[in-house]
Amino acid sequence: MNKLFSMFAISIVLACSQTIYAGLKITPIQLYISDVKKQRSATVTLDYSESDQAKIFEVSAVKWGQNAEGEDVLEPDNSVVINPKNFVLQPNSKQIVRVGFTQMQAPKKEETWRIIFNEIAPTVKESKVNFLFNISVPLFVGVQEKVKLNFNPIYNGSQLSLNVKNNTNTHVQIKKITILDDKKKEVAVTTDMKYLLNNQQQKFNFGEIELGDFNKYKLIIETDRSELPMEFNLSG
Repeated sequence: MNKLFSMFAISIVLACSQTIYAGLKITPIQLYISDVKKQRSATVTLDYSESDQAKIFEVSAVKWGQNAEGEDVLEPDNSVVINPKNFVLQPNSKQIVRVGFTQMQAPKKEETWRIIFNEIAPTVKESKVNFLFNISVPLFVGVQEKVKLNFNPIYNGSQLSLNVKNNTNTHVQIKKITILDDKKKEVAVTTDMKYLLNNQQQKFNFGEIELGDFNKYKLIIETDRSELPMEFNLSG
C-alpha cells in the first residue's frame, strides 16, 4: 500500500496570545533584555498538551529590521546564543529554551531579533496529514523609551489611511486604532496589528469613510507598551 503523507507549514508571528494551535503554547510572546550589564539572557517556555505525537524543533535567530516601506528585513545572525538549539517536545511536557549573549555592549538604540522555532518533519510511518509549525518570537535588547508617535491621515479617493511614525529608538506594536468624533462616538477602527521598530513608520487602512475636519477627531491607540489605551489628536 502506498503511503500518503502531507505536510502543511504553519508560520506564526506571535502578537497577542499565548495559545498557538492544538495544545501548543509559548510564553512569553515577547522577550526583553533591557540592561545587558545585569541581564544577558531571557527564557522561552513551550508547553505541549492535547496530542499523542512528539514534535521536533530546531531553534535559530535572525536580526530583525524594517525598510522604508515598513516591511520586515530578516538576516541570519550567529551572535545570539540559544540553548538548546534542538529538542524533542513530548506530549504533556514543557521545554525551556534560553536565548542571550555571551558578550554585548549596551546598544545606543534598541536592537531587535526574531527567535525562530522551526518544527522538523517526523519520520513517515503511516498515512496521515501533518502540520509543521514555524513560530517567530521577537527579542528586544536595550532601554525602553516612552512612546512618541506622529500621525498623518491621508485620503486616496474615499479611502482613508493613517501613516503612523515611531519617533523613538524603541519599538512599539500597534494593536488597535479607533477614531472618535467630537462626541466620543466611534466612527472607524482597525485591528491590523503591526510593529514599528525604532524610528520606523507603518500605514493603517480604515477603508471608505468621510471625516471632514481632522481636528475634530481623536485617536485611541492600544499598544504593547501601555496597559491603558493612549489618546492622540488625529491631526497630529
